[in-house]
Amino acid sequence: MDEKVIISAERLGQTETFTDIAPETLGAIIDHSEISSLHTGDAVFRAGEAFKSAVFILYDGAVEMQRADGETVRQHPGAILGLSNYLDNAPYTATAFCLDACTVLVLPAAAVKQLEAQHPPFANLLNRIIAERIRTRSAAAHMISGAMARPVRSAMKSPLSISRSDITLREAFEIMQSRKIGSLGVMTQRNELFGILTCSGLSEALAIKGAHPDDSVMQAACEVPYTISPDTPLWRAEEIQQNRGVKYLVVVENEAPVGMISQTDILRALITQQNTFLEQVKEVNSLEHLRRLYENIYEVARMARESNRLATQAVRMTSEAHLAIQRRCVELTLDEMQPRPARPFALLVMGSGGRREMLLNPDQDNGIVLSDAPGAVSEEEREWFAGFCDKLNINLDKIGYVLCRGDIMARNPMFQKTLSEWRSQITHLTAYPNQKAARWSNIVFDFDTLYGDENLTYALRDHVLKALQARRQLLEFMVEDDAEGRPPLGWFNRLITADEKGLKGTVDIKRNGLRIIADAARIYALSAGISSTSTRERLQALVRQGILSTELVDSASAAYEELLDMLLAHQIERRQARQVPDKLIRPDTLSPRVRSVLRVSMRAVKRFQDQLQGQFGRSAF
Repeated sequence: MDEKVIISAERLGQTETFTDIAPETLGAIIDHSEISSLHTGDAVFRAGEAFKSAVFILYDGAVEMQRADGETVRQHPGAILGLSNYLDNAPYTATAFCLDACTVLVLPAAAVKQLEAQHPPFANLLNRIIAERIRTRSAAAHMISGAMARPVRSAMKSPLSISRSDITLREAFEIMQSRKIGSLGVMTQRNELFGILTCSGLSEALAIKGAHPDDSVMQAACEVPYTISPDTPLWRAEEIQQNRGVKYLVVVENEAPVGMISQTDILRALITQQNTFLEQVKEVNSLEHLRRLYENIYEVARMARESNRLATQAVRMTSEAHLAIQRRCVELTLDEMQPRPARPFALLVMGSGGRREMLLNPDQDNGIVLSDAPGAVSEEEREWFAGFCDKLNINLDKIGYVLCRGDIMARNPMFQKTLSEWRSQITHLTAYPNQKAARWSNIVFDFDTLYGDENLTYALRDHVLKALQARRQLLEFMVEDDAEGRPPLGWFNRLITADEKGLKGTVDIKRNGLRIIADAARIYALSAGISSTSTRERLQALVRQGILSTELVDSASAAYEELLDMLLAHQIERRQARQVPDKLIRPDTLSPRVRSVLRVSMRAVKRFQDQLQGQFGRSAF
């Protein structure tokens, strides 16, 4: 038996799916599996059959997946079949036929759960497969146009700064300093590109790898060059940078390097497109004009979505437009309130605004932090700031940002405090946590400066992080608040939202998907002392700190991107039809491909939420 397991583990490990899985884990998979030998034409499972409480690993032979929409996919050894049904315990929606004699490992669902808990690489493998399925099924659904459809040659730096391969690290540093560049192409004696030297690579070689300034760049600090053609669209260049975790790509034409494209170059191309709208906002001198710009936000969102591969970037651009309008509203309100006290203050934007994740019709979530200096706040100052906050919330409502139903606004005395008062309130919340405090925290703790003194915002954020490090029980209540929303898995033919009575057959994409990931990212980030507020940046930081696996974050990020893109497209469509943008999507109106993306994305959301609740349950505190 042992010999069979060793041989089988070695062969399974040679498949593309399991190539990075350790022999110990492969052996455990085989030990927990039953062997099933099937003949040509046999079905592993059929569409419409109830879930067999197992996943199937194709060990030998070939299987064809026949989906309801007519699409067929050939599966090779190493393929994991029935994974989607394991994730949501739903009947099969495809039929898996054997194209020849097949050997299948039948892994019971209970064993899959056990393996995920005991062998993290196996759980990571499943997360990686989920992320790949989300991206594969959504790839054809979103066509990129605008700035990001332009060729790389339109944004690259040319020519490529190069040096000989025999120079030292010291000489390379001097070249980079004198030319004021952050990267240098290193050429061999045969005039071939050997690698790329970057400032970070040079620093790592000297500070960590023990290199000497007189060592050759060939030996110490050259990164593998990733190349791209000058006619490649910018969105594809950005995708390569994201997938490979690199900041620079070498642009090659006729086998010769002709330039360099960086993440900054791509960002600059996007910013240029948005500047026109932001300049218009700066020139506005009336609330009526701001209202007209607000009503045109959907055009900003439409162009941003068409120009970006990632929905988070399109939403970031939309958010910057919203914040520019709100900032101008603050300035116009201050003009009405002259003269104003000399006391510094910071207006905070909270919730989706603080994360830079605002869609087409966000409500108001804001507050104000007053400086404790100079001296105690006088009664006259209190009255002035109270009047200013009240007028500001009214003016924001006039231009389109409706008043918060939960009254999380600067005019509410609870959100109108000095820095020391804010600190005392946060300290009290962490010392005496409850469900109400958790709901409050899940909105307020995503804050950033809308207008005013950034130092006050930094000081408040620093206190939040320190208070939560000292007393962490509030995080547990925040997890329970997150658990109120659940992905609607397995119910796509009879959906009903919990808070929208009478709207049958709809999915609340935000409440049952996006908010769950944003909440989980917030809780993990606050627990780790991470100061970033955007969901995407928090997830990336959690991977860098080793708190979450790359694969888990990759599947959650892929789901977040697709759900966000789906919701943004839905809202743009409703706005163009002169309807009020909402967060409710009817799966039965979606194409089979998009509906499949929705279903797989929700499975990824559930796995991420399960991980959070497992780590931050009561036993963890």
